[in-house]
Amino acid sequence: MKVTLVDDERLALVRLEKMLGEFHDCNVIGSFSKAELAIHHIGESHPDAVFLDIHMPGLNGLMATERIRSVSPDTKIIYVTAYDKYAIEAFELDATDYLMKPLRRERLSRTIQRLRERVVEHKLESPKEEGLLYHCLGAMQIRKPNGELEFLKWRTTKAKELFAYLLYHRGKVISKNALLELLWPELDERKGLANLQTSVNRIRSIWKSTVGEGYVSIRFSQYGYVLESKQLRIDAEEWEQELRRLNPVSIELAPEHQRLFDMYRANFYEEDNYVWAESERQRLKALWLQHAQQLGQFYCSHDMHSEALGVYHQIQKQDPLHEDSYLLLMNIYARLNDEDSVHKQYEFMVRILKQEAEADPSPGILEWYTRWKGSNKRVVHH
Repeated sequence: MKVTLVDDERLALVRLEKMLGEFHDCNVIGSFSKAELAIHHIGESHPDAVFLDIHMPGLNGLMATERIRSVSPDTKIIYVTAYDKYAIEAFELDATDYLMKPLRRERLSRTIQRLRERVVEHKLESPKEEGLLYHCLGAMQIRKPNGELEFLKWRTTKAKELFAYLLYHRGKVISKNALLELLWPELDERKGLANLQTSVNRIRSIWKSTVGEGYVSIRFSQYGYVLESKQLRIDAEEWEQELRRLNPVSIELAPEHQRLFDMYRANFYEEDNYVWAESERQRLKALWLQHAQQLGQFYCSHDMHSEALGVYHQIQKQDPLHEDSYLLLMNIYARLNDEDSVHKQYEFMVRILKQEAEADPSPGILEWYTRWKGSNKRVVHH
């Protein structure tokens, strides 16, 4: 188990590290006298447990707990203190244990056993990221366990779309009639069924030749087909799950939010633009846009102009008709006294709205731009 120690008393740190060294499965990976320094390390190393002194100057142990949980939610907390008055509050914070100084080996042994049980239990419950990663955000491709990216070599676009549709509805029986209506509505039933069977066989062959057997199987069941997958991870699903688990953006969590922002490379099956995928495409895009706006607002509120520009330019790229992105970019460039970029953003917006929607900028944006031009280029806050 990876363990980090935090205590403002140097001798206490040395003694605790020595005592933990007597347990063969305890590996102390960090030792800190200030909680502020420890939090950054914990966010990067994600230890199994932190032995945390409560009574410290500045950021004390109880106050540090929330920040530790935000950067490493699965890390267990063991409080260490010379004062028993914090016990109730500590357990209300779901501490794994509460140790009184001076530490006794027998008591520490019970703590380690309790920690082992919790860590093992968590690892059994945690999903294992194994197998292939299937990309459906943007271009359809797979990432092998060795990290290699590869496109599946489809002989026909119909077989490719059939696979995408069955995978999206995996585990469910899709009737032959529904598949014929989706992919071969112009053919009579006999020819349509022949094409369907040929495409199913091609899907099986392509997966077998590319990655081997065991990941994807398609079987006939109740007058239809059902696709089942094992150890096949899907990028859109993993992205959404991670996003929903993540705590609100903060200084400590900003890099993780940025990683998830960047992970959304393109829209759901954007390259193929399947009609049946439109509702899911719009749902995921709206979820990404909401997250992007929150991240952009955080960067702006902390004067992280370069990061904010990156977010809003990406929003603009994903949705050129999203007027707010132009206004926010103009605001940032105005604060940076970059007059040329303000003008370019405005002109670009006018051109895109005219070309794509035959529309003019909204009155609010026109008013902002007019005020900005008439104020000797002073910053106008929106």
